Amino acid sequence: MITSDLFESVGFPNRKQGDEFYNPKDDNDTATFIELIAYPDSTTKFETPELRDQTLKSFSDQVKGNVFVLNKPNAGLLGLYIVHMVDSKGQDDYYVKYVRSTADLAGILTQIPVNIKAPGHGGYRFGSKSARKEAYAIKPSNIFTSEGPYEPAQIPGYVQAAQGMPEDLKAQMVGYLSALVKGNKDFLIQDGDKYRTVHENYTGEFAAPIAIVTAQVNEQAIRQKAEQTLLGGERFANCKVVFPLSATEKLVDSKLVAPNGRTVNVSSKAKSGGGAAASMEGLMDTINLKRDDPDFKPVLEQFGPELRMMETVVKNNAVDGFLQLAREQKLIDQQDEQAIRAGIARAKEGQKSTLEQLTSRLQNYVGNYGADTDNPRYNVVYHATAALSRVLGAKLGEMDVTGAVKAILNYSTFVQIYAGTQKLGNDIKMNSFKMVWPPEYDGTVYIDTAKNFTGTEIRGKISFKFK
Repeated sequence: MITSDLFESVGFPNRKQGDEFYNPKDDNDTATFIELIAYPDSTTKFETPELRDQTLKSFSDQVKGNVFVLNKPNAGLLGLYIVHMVDSKGQDDYYVKYVRSTADLAGILTQIPVNIKAPGHGGYRFGSKSARKEAYAIKPSNIFTSEGPYEPAQIPGYVQAAQGMPEDLKAQMVGYLSALVKGNKDFLIQDGDKYRTVHENYTGEFAAPIAIVTAQVNEQAIRQKAEQTLLGGERFANCKVVFPLSATEKLVDSKLVAPNGRTVNVSSKAKSGGGAAASMEGLMDTINLKRDDPDFKPVLEQFGPELRMMETVVKNNAVDGFLQLAREQKLIDQQDEQAIRAGIARAKEGQKSTLEQLTSRLQNYVGNYGADTDNPRYNVVYHATAALSRVLGAKLGEMDVTGAVKAILNYSTFVQIYAGTQKLGNDIKMNSFKMVWPPEYDGTVYIDTAKNFTGTEIRGKISFKFK
């Protein structure tokens, strides 16, 4: 059964014949998708593992090419999911994954795992521009071993010493950043169109603070106003650059630190991207900084419930913050909370809960929300928390979170920089740095309680979702 007609699926069922994939460790090593094959072709799964194994052996004997098995079979995996690709040398490759059944192939596999073709092989990822921009280790956390501070002139040298990116891309980045430090943002990046998206998204993270320090942003009046308001008499020209290396700093890409200790946070985005997304941690930094400021008092008064909710999420771990908010919204009581905590404690010891160990209220939540109970990692206590998280999300959605976020952003100590490129044949210039202050966000902010709460685990905290 060839499933090329499943256009709305996720992963290989959504790929078309001719789609290109690439090896992240070797940009010249590509593979072309041919088809997705699923066995058995008349039902959703084989009756026995023996029939499954006989079919795979017969298939392997008939095809011309390599057959790579991606996982180990067991008695419960009674379907075969086979991806047919042709590599850059013209070799046919078949990647086989044992699956529970072929009833729903969406999301089973989105890329070919690493080390499948040979030890150290990088696997294959879908080769769209948006996918390739993530393939290279060129974020500050990959370049620097400490946060700094750094003089702008030091930054190109650290990029030059970095590993894990194509040499031509590295040469383009170093050449451009070196020119930018000297005041030449019109530097021509030869053959840069090949990596245009990469430059706008990641070279821009290094370039944005340099552009501010060297006064090469488009809006000099905004730069001057931000300097006067945020630096306490100091100048951007005297600032050094800090690159936060913590994964939790979702809002800030870099920081400008003045000699007097004043700090301005920088959020750098591609020109074609949306507004900067603020993490709850980043917003709480602004709230704590401005809490005693008389001008900020109206925000505290107008958005008290929203700000308290953010504080609960930030100050507590994923479980404690979630349960506290559920109690405050009167969705659970102390008995319910104790049952959830006991179930989570059992899960940490490798034991699963039963429905009878939950309270009647939690059992009702479970009954109102569907979960994959066939998943071997399924646990009814996590089914209950996943169901509860959806109800909590609806309650928190009644708050004016969008208004609160926008109000806080008006008092934040960070600036936005949108880096844009100009295409000149195969070359590009990154000569546009739109500076925005106070930061803007045009859209709606939602509380996302569903992403990290599933029937198998609690993966993380409640978060924001921006649209």
